[in-house]
Amino acid sequence: MRGFAAGVVLIAHYFGEVKHGLPGFTMGWMGVNLFFVLSGFLIGSIIFERRNSSNFIQVFYVRRGFRVIPIYLLTISLALICLNFLGSVPWIEDPLPTLSYFTFTQNIFMVVIGDYGTHWLLPTWTLAVEEQFYLLVPLLFLAFPSHYILPFILGGIATGFGVRATIYYADWGEIGGQVLLLSRCDILLCGVLTAYVHQRLIVSQMVLRLIPLVATLGTLLASIHMHLTDSSLFHVIAPLLVAALFASYVLLAVQGSELLRPFRSTGWRFLGSISYGLYLVHQPIAGIMHGLILNRRPDIGTLAEFGVTIAAALVSICVAWLSWKFIESPLLRVGQRWQYN
Repeated sequence: MRGFAAGVVLIAHYFGEVKHGLPGFTMGWMGVNLFFVLSGFLIGSIIFERRNSSNFIQVFYVRRGFRVIPIYLLTISLALICLNFLGSVPWIEDPLPTLSYFTFTQNIFMVVIGDYGTHWLLPTWTLAVEEQFYLLVPLLFLAFPSHYILPFILGGIATGFGVRATIYYADWGEIGGQVLLLSRCDILLCGVLTAYVHQRLIVSQMVLRLIPLVATLGTLLASIHMHLTDSSLFHVIAPLLVAALFASYVLLAVQGSELLRPFRSTGWRFLGSISYGLYLVHQPIAGIMHGLILNRRPDIGTLAEFGVTIAAALVSICVAWLSWKFIESPLLRVGQRWQYN
């Protein structure tokens, strides 16, 4: 399913969320939500299985560090070097303060400054949210006795939803409603709740197939309401509804449901293996190629722009594969040398 999420984000950024983007292709936010649910499920599964290990915290942070940080720092460093080398050109926006990218606080700086920074590094706000989540949640879970875990998860989901609703309806700026941990923690905790349900409860496949229908209907109704009334309801409720949809699919997947058999194909598995690198590099590569070849920002309004976009997608996939084979995979094996007691 990570492969599907990566594909959705790539298509949205390359073919939807550009000046002459195609209608119906601006669904990158759904791919981001799927990434959040999957990350929450992974972290939740690790916590529930290993929280009683005496070295849980040390091993957890070491393994996460080897998986996430090296390729992230390499990509950020190369992107910032390129931005500095190219200087002030019309097809590049100014980045956020350098420190923000290296401390996983760019999402906070986006809210404070009121700007997303360069589109090359815009997707990294989601990684900032995830790293903040990884840092805090294991410690919080260890502080709670087992019988308080479910109330804590449900309370966290309610808090995230409430914070997002408050930000939007108090008109404090939509950036805060999109990129802060407190306004997104409900999505990540839906993944944690999914892990809890998978390990401790039994849910029938009929119920799991019903949840996506209800969630999809709710999202469509919220979308219609937004277009008719210019309301913020969609931005508040849709992320949680979509998270519920994806959570049900994750449970179906771990149960081996035939409904999700297409996602177990070789192509999706390949995209899943390179999804992290692809997520990091696809925007810088598109920005560099469109800028150097066409002297403009990424778009698909002309045949030349469309061709460069296709080429950028292929280059991004190749770079992500090289990253996985020669950087991420070896470092992942190093991290796995640390074993839970």
